[in-house]
Amino acid sequence: MEYSVGHTGRVILLKLDEDDDVLESLESLASREGIENGIFFVIGSLKEGSLVSGAKTEDIPVIPIWHHLKNNHEILGIGNIFQMAGQPKIHIHAALARGDECLMGCLRGKSKVFLLEEIIIFELLDVSAQRERDEKTGMTFLKIK
Repeated sequence: MEYSVGHTGRVILLKLDEDDDVLESLESLASREGIENGIFFVIGSLKEGSLVSGAKTEDIPVIPIWHHLKNNHEILGIGNIFQMAGQPKIHIHAALARGDECLMGCLRGKSKVFLLEEIIIFELLDVSAQRERDEKTGMTFLKIK
């Protein structure tokens, strides 16, 4: 177990509009506002995006199970912001639903907002952590110093 103790700083409200890219917008805002560490909550809807919902097997390297959205979906997500190589790296897990279909996983790559998304970011101060690439798995993990 590793941990770091800190406290909350600023609280930032972010509204994304139609066709905004979720991950790109969060990374851009984090850079502009100097947010090195944070957590956030997302509600709204997406019309385009991809999710990884686990691994096909328990072998390494990991072979992800991909889901690509073809229509608009409601989204409820939680994520974090930590630095990787001096830049903000966004990690978000979300549940997405459309009618009776429900998907859950890690949002990856390009995504487009449908109508709007509302995001609340809580800046984390005085925590000592960053994302690092794990050579064995090829994934990025949180490293707490």
